Amino acid sequence: MILQFFEYLDRDSILHKINPVVKLLLILTLMVIITFIYDPYTPIIFSIIAIIQITVLGKIPIKAIFKMILPLTFILIGITITSIISYDIGTEKAPQIILAWKFIQISKSSITFGLTIGFRMFCFLLYSLLFVVSTDPTDFILSLIIQLRLSPKIGFGTLAGYRFVPILNTEYQNIYDAHKIRGVKERSRPIAKIKRAKKYTVPLMLSATRKAQRVAIAMDSKCFYAYPKRTYLRDIKIRKIDIIYIILFTALCMAIFAILIKFNILNWGYRSLR
Repeated sequence: MILQFFEYLDRDSILHKINPVVKLLLILTLMVIITFIYDPYTPIIFSIIAIIQITVLGKIPIKAIFKMILPLTFILIGITITSIISYDIGTEKAPQIILAWKFIQISKSSITFGLTIGFRMFCFLLYSLLFVVSTDPTDFILSLIIQLRLSPKIGFGTLAGYRFVPILNTEYQNIYDAHKIRGVKERSRPIAKIKRAKKYTVPLMLSATRKAQRVAIAMDSKCFYAYPKRTYLRDIKIRKIDIIYIILFTALCMAIFAILIKFNILNWGYRSLR
């Protein structure tokens, strides 16, 4: 399942000590900038930086990274090929045709466009992975509540829902094992899996409802959101290490953009491909 590929990995590293909101805002800002860049070199460079951060600053083995992203890499390859084939050559003033076969025409700009889309999504995948593997979900929610003034009702409700996902996965496996012990034969074909999912829906929903009710009773018994001010077990603040990380990461990004602009590699906007 995809949920097994993206999960928090507890490490004693610099990346794990960075405030979750700081990481989130820096990553989102970088993603927005890369979205408007139409050359494959920029996302490749920032993808390498992401891998270095995960392995060096996050102390995550390179094998674990490839294990997490490998299943989605094939999807990205398919999207890249589709983008190359579906590129509208008619928008180019003087298209440089590299390959022409029946109704398919591939030009230099279409290859650049396809590689840009593919490497951009790969870059987004790596930075999403960077955030997920190095951020404790509880710290992330507390950081949103404390730093960004998110309502505790929304924050802790989201956290409770997030906690239910692995629990439901475990419940599903328990139901499957119970059927297997009792001699129920489960087929592995796609249609059989769909029928099995329908069959398991009712017990899963009943289990989720019971657990949700228990959580609601526990929160009410502890006077959740009964007072305007509340205290938190974990103290999430913006510290010196966060300021240093912001300065160094911003300086590195600006230096890379400056070098790419100087050597005329950086292309802004879709029109740069024409």
